[in-house]
Amino acid sequence: MRRIQSIFTIILFLILPGMLTTSCESNRGQVIPYVKVDVYLFLYADLAGVGIGSSKLIAGHGANGIVLYRASDLEFYAYDRTCTLWPEHTAAVVEDSTFFGVFECPECKSTYLLMNGAEPNSGPATYPLVEYHTSIRGDVLHIFN
Repeated sequence: MRRIQSIFTIILFLILPGMLTTSCESNRGQVIPYVKVDVYLFLYADLAGVGIGSSKLIAGHGANGIVLYRASDLEFYAYDRTCTLWPEHTAAVVEDSTFFGVFECPECKSTYLLMNGAEPNSGPATYPLVEYHTSIRGDVLHIFN
């Protein structure tokens, strides 16, 4: 009986920390309230003016709009414009006019670098902007969660 208890205790101490770490990480994307996103854009019509390394604002989707970043010809990243420090506020992050590819929260002044996964670059925010999935089929870009 003692042997079974010892084995159970060892297993518990090996598995429990892994479960705790996994559960915390899975909540990371829920920093802002869930909003269904399902957007289709034509590569050669809607995104013709979006060059590599530049971004486009898409209003009316996500919590406070979406910022779309073009990393290469066929590689796009989409982020919600809601600051992760104060997700209940309605002020969306805006492009910093002095630095290319940097977005700033007008309220807390946190900055997010799009080419680095929208991680906070400065300011009090600790989580990156919430990322949406992107996929390309033919000449259509699909943004979704």
